[in-house]
Amino acid sequence: MATAHSTLTGADLHEPKGVAAANADEIYIANGSGSGTWTSGDNNIYLQLELDDVSSASSTWLPSPCTGTITKIQTILHGAIAGSDAAITSELNGVAVTGGALTITQSGSAAGDIDTTSPSNNRTLAVGTKIEIITNGGSTNAIRLSIVLTVTPT
Repeated sequence: MATAHSTLTGADLHEPKGVAAANADEIYIANGSGSGTWTSGDNNIYLQLELDDVSSASSTWLPSPCTGTITKIQTILHGAIAGSDAAITSELNGVAVTGGALTITQSGSAAGDIDTTSPSNNRTLAVGTKIEIITNGGSTNAIRLSIVLTVTPT
């Protein structure tokens, strides 16, 4: 007598098909038709902060909800700035992130402009690390700035 696959439990359960050929850290993505493929998963954590006005000297804060290493900081501008460039820096627990600074150029700036940096030191997070993103307020025009930190978990 055959046993329905849906009623299997415990030791009778098995790994998904193709697991023997899968690489470490790959995940199985079903295609909805009874099959699927093994693919590299994105294990990164993405933390988002907002500066209400990149043109006013200020900062925004976030307590780290995870452990890991900040591998990338990206910003996206929500409108054109003028006057001067805006200098953006980052700190963890009050200490500058090495390689965590970037300049948002005012000349030719527009909504959707993206700037990116890859920190090289003082970039390790523990749960509760105080993350601060700071603008020098060097530009004009009250423009919002979105910031995304890519964190590789440890």
